[in-house]
This record gives sequence, structure tokens and C-alpha cells, in this order.
Amino acid sequence: MPSLIANVQLVTPDETIRPVSIEAGDDGRIAAIHEAGEVPAGADIVFDGDGEVLAFAGFIDIHTHGANGVDLFQATPEAVHTFAEAKLREGVTTFLPTTWTESNEALQAMARATAAYREAGEPFARTPFLHVEGPYLNPKQAGAQNPAEMRAPDVDEIRALAEICPVGLISLAIELEGALDFIRAMRAMGIQCSAAHSAATYAEFRAARDAGLGHLTHYCNQMSALHHRSVGLVGAGLLDDRVLIEVITDTIHLCPDMIELVFKHRSCDQLMIITDSIAASHLGDGEYPLGDTTITVKDGAARIPAGNLAGSILQYHHGLKNVADITGLPLNQLAKTTARNQAHSLGLHDRGEIKQGLLADLTLLDRDFGVQAVFVGGQRRV
Repeated sequence: MPSLIANVQLVTPDETIRPVSIEAGDDGRIAAIHEAGEVPAGADIVFDGDGEVLAFAGFIDIHTHGANGVDLFQATPEAVHTFAEAKLREGVTTFLPTTWTESNEALQAMARATAAYREAGEPFARTPFLHVEGPYLNPKQAGAQNPAEMRAPDVDEIRALAEICPVGLISLAIELEGALDFIRAMRAMGIQCSAAHSAATYAEFRAARDAGLGHLTHYCNQMSALHHRSVGLVGAGLLDDRVLIEVITDTIHLCPDMIELVFKHRSCDQLMIITDSIAASHLGDGEYPLGDTTITVKDGAARIPAGNLAGSILQYHHGLKNVADITGLPLNQLAKTTARNQAHSLGLHDRGEIKQGLLADLTLLDRDFGVQAVFVGGQRRV
């Protein structure tokens, strides 16, 4: 029997926001999109939005380390289950568990824990890939990452990780020796590369972009800054239309004025909202372990003892609300930044928009961006 998510406001790129009912088939895909009030024969109404609830394609968070007291660094299947359930409550139906700069052994343990969650049937949010952030970073741009474990890009290390769990995205410092050949090798393997924790010049960026670089990781944070004599990676994001830009929209990693500037000068086709969340997300103020150190969460910011920001405690739907409030952009444009761009970049052609034939992964929000329900494959999970 088909399921019907009835009387919701359709929010998907390139379509008018309007009241519809979304029919999910038994195969977990969108069978049809009906005009509001139209109920196909035999349909089971599993949610009624009363014409007010906003229906987005399920959010895709490509950069997130942890949530609700757990971190991928813990490298247990139980931790990944808890992580995935927390992301689902933010409206995230697909996420990339993101590693930390650690030893090869620790990275493989994280990959095994993620693979175990996948093998268990992904009971919460979907996890198609790992995101490997580090260890191929510039120690001079370490931020909260561990410089003692930073090393040169290693194709064989990634091949071994990918045999344990698929890898979809790698964040690296593009100025490191061997980085250009590494980027070419990753693109040949179908893995996207992103510039991160990097002091690269604009010329080095252009060489990496020509080699296949596709993203800029947590834009403006731990990357070469914009200067009138050397535009760096921040300038690269403003100049090059071919690269996608990750933005942490917690109003801390980027202040509200910077968020407004980025969304004013870059198309929504080029931007992706991320959380870069850590274990302290969902927990509130306090002190929490992070690897072999501790972080302090206060006033919405997570910092290591040295004062550096250590990821965020942002929840995805709050990040979308921040952007909507700051920019005033139409929601059907912002929907590109929450799912479609991520799906296209990672080759996930079965999700990212609300269209017939795509996965019935849906995030339903109220007018204040609170999560009202989340469907994965047409099944309600929140």
C-alpha cells in the first residue's frame, strides 16, 4: 500500500513552493507528487502537514565528526548508531561520518565501525561514504587537529581504507608534496577532494583545481586568508565558479556578516551547508573529551584548551534557519545547499531533490525550522 505524506509545502530546487502530497512507493522511492488534497485510491496517509509543514529533500551533511556524546574517533558500531540517530533528529537523512587526523590504525578502526553500521542496515540516517579529513594537512593550519599525526598524502592508505568502507570525500592541504598526483588518483577512484587546513596560494589552488579538486572545506577556517596582495583560498572561493564551498552556518565559524557576504556573492549552486559537529553537539555547555584532549562548550562555541575552535555543536536544521534569517533567500534556492549540491558532487544520483523516482528521503519542518518528521525510504524514523 502506498504511503502519503499529505498537505505539505514542496521545497525543492527549481520548482515553485506549493502545497502537494507526496506518495512513497513500496520500493522506498517517490512514486508521485500530487496536488494537495488529492488522495490516490488505497493510499495510507502517514503524515498530514495541514498545508503548513515545509517538505525538503532529506538533508545531506557531508562533514560531521559526532553528536550526542559520541564521536567517530570512538570507533565502535554502537557509537556510529548513536551518531546516526542524532543526525536524523536534525533532519539529516544522509551523512558522511568524518574522521580526524590520527594513525593509520585508528583510521581503519573508524572505517570498520562505519562499515558495521552499514552492514546492520543503516537503521537511522544513511552512510554511503566516509569523509577522511586529515591526516594530510598542513601543521601550520592544524586548528584543533593533531599535528603529530599529519603526513604526506598516501594513495595506498586510502585504497586500504576504501576496502573496509567506501570513501567519498577527502579533505587535504593541497600544497603538500605529492598532493596533485594524489588528487588525480582519487578522482580516478571516484573520490572527491577538498582543500582543508591549508596555506595554499591562489596559484597552488588553480593547479589543484585543474587536477580535480572539487571543494573547499569549512570555508574561511584554517585556510589561507583573503589579502589584497594574495587572495589565498578564501579568494579562490569567491573567484572560481567550479569549486563547491562548505559553510558552517553556526554564526561562529562564519559571523553573520560573512554568511551574508558569501551567499550574496556565490550562487546557491556552489554552496553546501555543513555542521562539522562533534560529540558535544546536542549536549549543551560543559567540558567534554575530544581525542586525547578536552573541549569546553560555552556560548555556542566548542574550543580546545588553547582556544582554537574544535568543530561545532551546530544542528543541521538550525544552520538552515540561520542562513534563511540572515540572507532572506527563497527556500527553494537554499534547498540546493542542503541536499542537491552534496548529492551531485558525491555522485548520489538517487537523492537530493523531491522528484518522482528518487528516494523518499524527506525532512519536514515547521515555519520556525523545527523538525516535525523525517522519512527515510518512505518510512517515518522521527
